[in-house]
Amino acid sequence: MADRLQGIMSGYRDEAKPALAQKGKVQARRVFNNEKVTDHHAIIPTEERLHLADLSPDERKLYDLIVRRFLALFYPAYQYEVVHANFDVEGESLSARETNILELGFKKVLGKDDDEAGTQSLGHLEKGKSYPVGQITMNKKMTEPPLRLSESDILAKMEKFGLGTPATRAEIIERIISSEVVERQNGRLYPTKKGKQLIDLVNDELTSPELTAKWEKELEEIARGKGDPKAFKKRIREQTARLVSEIKTSDKTYRAHNLTGSKCPECGEFMKERKTKDGRILVCSSAECNFRKHKDPKLSQRRCPQCHKRMEIHNGKAGAYFQCRRCNVVEKAEDKKKKGVSKREERKLKEKYSPSQENFGTSLGDLLKAAMEDKD
Repeated sequence: MADRLQGIMSGYRDEAKPALAQKGKVQARRVFNNEKVTDHHAIIPTEERLHLADLSPDERKLYDLIVRRFLALFYPAYQYEVVHANFDVEGESLSARETNILELGFKKVLGKDDDEAGTQSLGHLEKGKSYPVGQITMNKKMTEPPLRLSESDILAKMEKFGLGTPATRAEIIERIISSEVVERQNGRLYPTKKGKQLIDLVNDELTSPELTAKWEKELEEIARGKGDPKAFKKRIREQTARLVSEIKTSDKTYRAHNLTGSKCPECGEFMKERKTKDGRILVCSSAECNFRKHKDPKLSQRRCPQCHKRMEIHNGKAGAYFQCRRCNVVEKAEDKKKKGVSKREERKLKEKYSPSQENFGTSLGDLLKAAMEDKD
């Protein structure tokens, strides 16, 4: 561990020095548990010397998270005391609490939690003594629905109920987003119309997290040599055959939620609308047809000089042009085929076709004319 601490000294000298003074001895408890290590151990810094200048801003943030979590292992425990106070105000019971930090410990490198930043101070209180009420504020509120789950909330629940592994959980979330059954909105995950319809159509057994967790547990037992893979495969085949049979006899049908009134020019089926990073596109609803076209103008890599958003690219009578609808900025696309005469080429033309006796002009146009008339 000392070699890894030496490797990060150039960027985290103040944090790594106390750990090196203890010869890289891990202070935290319950850090290593080989039984819980499946795919790989935790991501930690290597012995390579750190060069922060080589990292992009996003890479720097990610590296900082990894390093600080690693450094926290070499610091003592975070110690604090919590003071609870209960008050009786005309028959109403009110409570307050104060957190007093005794030893920062590993939070010297991790920092304080958000809920600790603004802790209140109760001052010196005596049990049984009365205190005047300075101010009362009453707020009338209604019970609000719970917030939609964020990706971190989903990951925590997947871990709690045994869904996936640490290496596959994030990939599972990305997969359901790319399949358009879930979408991101302001950092939260919302089911789409397609996702809601899918839940209504499939067998209740398949939508149960308990079933997936059961499979994951059985696969884990097989990986450890304690389960029977043949028996597991047999149960999966029987279950799959039963579920497929139920689907075939079901009278439920799937209707694409994003069908439009436009028909495919190649096969005549209705077109579906999809959202992509380059805007909305129309794709044929037939699985055997690959026709697609942009519904929205295609976004280019050209940035608007005012708002710096990506500009749309259009093809007009005068050729291609870029447009920013937000700022009403229009720029003509340069024609790469049209190339002017470079300074070097101009100089060579002047040297070759400048007249020694007859003076007929020295402009570039005159020189080009002379070049055209030269028969050598």
